Amino acid sequence: MEMNIKSRALDYRHDFQAAFDACLRFASEGPFQKELLKAKEHFFGRLGRSHETAEDLYESSSQSFLEWYLFNYVTRAFHKTPAVIFVTLGLDAEKHLRMIEAALLQRWSLFEVKSVQSNAIVLKDLLFQKERKLYYEPQMTEYRVWRVKVGQIIQARLFPYADFPYYFMTHCWLHPQREEGLLKEVTDQRAKLWSLHTEFLVASFETLVRTYGIESQLSVSRASNWNYQELVKKYAKAS
Repeated sequence: MEMNIKSRALDYRHDFQAAFDACLRFASEGPFQKELLKAKEHFFGRLGRSHETAEDLYESSSQSFLEWYLFNYVTRAFHKTPAVIFVTLGLDAEKHLRMIEAALLQRWSLFEVKSVQSNAIVLKDLLFQKERKLYYEPQMTEYRVWRVKVGQIIQARLFPYADFPYYFMTHCWLHPQREEGLLKEVTDQRAKLWSLHTEFLVASFETLVRTYGIESQLSVSRASNWNYQELVKKYAKAS
């Protein structure tokens, strides 16, 4: 039974990547070229250069941007996200369109690891107050560099499998353990809002990436991370 789920999960992931690539091609050409440049400027404009100093950071930052661009960025010309336009126009195989359409209903968010089971990681969405299960297979790419522990707070976008009740992600970002209390303080407040939390999630991502550039300095000095302090000041109070 477990091998069957693993095989189905891998097959679905392969097909989803093909759907994602087709959607990205559509959203990178013609009238979308200027939209893509504007989106890059918005997303990367305040990150500094921390994400450029290590190959894994650069690749993860790029993947985070592409997912945000397709599923979150509202184009100025069409007033919809590229993924919504792609699905609406029906520009790919029906199977691929269903996968992208299902992804529209999911959120980029902050999650706390609640438990680690033999084939699942149980996450609590700290902003949308939902519990989700990641299908967990240690050899899958996203788990090879993530030492999963209960209590960790990650930032990720979850995608649903079609025919069994698990989710998957292409990658995740692990927030520093010493900042988990601050993040819970902010998300406890933000969760009370009827909001998609779009700007807060971009700011949270920015804060996390900037922190990679000063980790050694903070470790030696034991100083407070001013990046997270600023995040709390700006976003902790619900309004």
